[in-house]
Amino acid sequence: MSVSSAIRWRALSREAGSVAPGPLGGDRWSSRIEDHAALILALVERKSDIALTEIQAELARAGVAAGITTIWRFFQRRQITRKKRRRMPRNRTVRTS
Repeated sequence: MSVSSAIRWRALSREAGSVAPGPLGGDRWSSRIEDHAALILALVERKSDIALTEIQAELARAGVAAGITTIWRFFQRRQITRKKRRRMPRNRTVRTS
């Protein structure tokens, strides 16, 4: 072991009380979008068929940079589906395949 490594490990032991590794994995980024949950849910309440790109644009106006996937995961955590459904049932009289 080098001298510099021993110094770093000793400093870590003094600061953290242990040199054991910290927890691995987990979500460290969702709190950024969760801070704006009220705004996102209000947008959905106002317009139920709002697109994710429209939500992204509204968040950008509020000064929040969020990707489409981040917004999609926000809804997934709350089990809110954003899938658009057909208004009419499919035509079953003609075989398509």
